[in-house]
Order: sequence, then C-alpha cells, then structure tokens
Amino acid sequence: MVFVRDEGSVYNASLEEVWRFLSSSDRHSEAHHHRNVSRKVLPGNSGEYTWEQDFEGTSERFTMRWTAFPLFGIAYEVLQGPFVGSRFFVYYRPRGAKTRVSVVGEFVSPTVPAPHLETAVLAFFAREFEQDSLAIASAEPPG
Repeated sequence: MVFVRDEGSVYNASLEEVWRFLSSSDRHSEAHHHRNVSRKVLPGNSGEYTWEQDFEGTSERFTMRWTAFPLFGIAYEVLQGPFVGSRFFVYYRPRGAKTRVSVVGEFVSPTVPAPHLETAVLAFFAREFEQDSLAIASAEPPG
C-alpha cells in the first residue's frame, strides 16, 4: 500500500464550472474516452461507475463507488481494475477564476508492482486531469 498526495493541478475554470463538468455524466465520460460505461445511482449523493479504458497499454475494466460532497470533493473506493482495493478523495479549492484540485489516498494494486505503484497512480491522475482540462476549456460558457 502506498499513500499518495497530489496537489499540483489547477483548472483554468471556476469551481462552479468544474463541478458542472464533473456532474455532466456523458461529457465527463467522453473526455476520458471511456467505453462500455454503466452507472448505478445509490442513495446519498453516491453511485457506482463502471467503464473500460486503456491503462498502461492494455484495455482495463474499472468500477468505482463514489460519494459526492458538492463543490467540495468526491470520495472513491475502487471495486475493480488495476487499483482495486484503493480508496481516495479528490477535493477542489476555488482560486477566483481557477480551481485547484488535489488527490489524497491509499493505493494498492494486484497488477502494478509496489515500486511502480506511486508512479502509475500519479500518471493515471495526470492523464485524467489533462483530459478534464481540455474538455472544460472547450465547453461553452453557461448562459
């Protein structure tokens, strides 16, 4: 198990714009090129999200249970995929017209060797952030 903290990313959008994007199921999935998506709504601002995507050169199936705390963050538990058994929290801090995003959590993997795990997690989130940033930047302003 490895504890990861990643606090270096900033979206060029307000917290409200970021949250609107994160809540836009299809747009968010499309930004990450997710395939074979299924969603299950659970009580209490929660749900399960299952999808396939490329990970380190192979197609992988992921399932995550999430609980949203609107405009603050989202807690995740990984139920399937290369990080199965991991738990993490993504939280957002407004910075005027920008939003700082941070990830903290404990990660494990049955397939990624322990010495490579932190690097794999950081690369996964860097790619997710880059894809989100591009999608948010290309969104039409609310109106």
